[in-house]
Amino acid sequence: MPATKGQSVDWNGFFENEVDPAIVHDLVAELINGRKYEEVISCLEQAILHGQIQPWMHQVLALCMQAAGRPKQQIERVLLSSQDLISNDPNSMMVLAAYLVRFDRFERAIELYRQAAALNPSRPEPYIMALELAARTKNYPAVVWSAPEVLSYSWSKGREHLNRLAEQSAAEASAAFAKSGDFAMALELQTAMQKARQLDLVVRVEWNGKGDLDLQVVEPGGTKCSLMQPMTAAGGIFVHDGFGPNQDQCYEEYLCPQGLSGDYRIVIKHVSGDIIGKRARVSIIRNRGTKNEESLTETVFLGPRDQTLRFSLSGGRRRQANAEPQVATQKSKSKPGDQPTIFAQLAPGGVPFRSASVGYTPVITTINEGIRMSAMATVSGDRRFVRINAVPFFETITDVFTFSFLK
Repeated sequence: MPATKGQSVDWNGFFENEVDPAIVHDLVAELINGRKYEEVISCLEQAILHGQIQPWMHQVLALCMQAAGRPKQQIERVLLSSQDLISNDPNSMMVLAAYLVRFDRFERAIELYRQAAALNPSRPEPYIMALELAARTKNYPAVVWSAPEVLSYSWSKGREHLNRLAEQSAAEASAAFAKSGDFAMALELQTAMQKARQLDLVVRVEWNGKGDLDLQVVEPGGTKCSLMQPMTAAGGIFVHDGFGPNQDQCYEEYLCPQGLSGDYRIVIKHVSGDIIGKRARVSIIRNRGTKNEESLTETVFLGPRDQTLRFSLSGGRRRQANAEPQVATQKSKSKPGDQPTIFAQLAPGGVPFRSASVGYTPVITTINEGIRMSAMATVSGDRRFVRINAVPFFETITDVFTFSFLK
């Protein structure tokens, strides 16, 4: 490792031979801790010129240039040059877009969000970030492709602000298009927003009384949407869980903006309390918001066993279920701004980036065997009843394969 105290390092000579990426990483982290930003700039520039590039280098270089007071245009060029390294990585594209926003490169950031959305259309973050930026910068063409996608995503509870953002941005963009005489774009946006408001399926269960009913919808393919699984791979969203005695809360609702065609099953369980008339009203709406909207209402008489209704949906707009709905749900909660900064990643104890290397780290863990159970208790609104959901686990270790770490 070259000396860096009190003298300038010959980084050109340092990178003439192949250098271990870990050494470069640790060296840059040490220089950053010492606030030697000019040395970091020289080091990373020579590393890039010699083809010894790591994924984090361009972003660290840009941040060090900013800390050293380099011209803004120079910093932007460094950030944009890193795009070739992340051409197939939506996460890195969104992080780069967030950095570009800091340098007021809004148009380029929106374009990166659009590319990230094209690589993974099922993820909502690129559309949301692009719409917020487009609304702020009055980029109405970007509103055209992002607002309908955000609206179609923001049906579940807690996302009302996204719904409002999409509607307000679309209304403003339509007015701007009409004022400028671009009626075709205004019509395209209005049509897309109308399509985003459509729902393939709505199921609502209502009752009167102090009791509590639970709704579960079994979708084609066997996925089950309920309070315990509020979002499914088949597109189902459990919107509302209700209970008495407040009559305004005595309903449960399931939505599926884009559902699978096939047979559905509604399961209604009487959990606790008194239900007036021992009955519930079930409303099923197919293709809501379209000219083919169909509505069906049935009365279900409650008994000691769960009550089941079966129906079918034809013409569902979803062709196949998402491969990993829970992973997608986790990702929808994260934003590029939530990622640790590059400086933090390079700090001692941080997780370094590595390139051109593969390693396997053994993880020692405990495997349970036998019978165990987990339980979750829910107290009713009137505090008269407690519902306990118990999930037993039966685990047995069968085949065990051993291997050696030694060559």
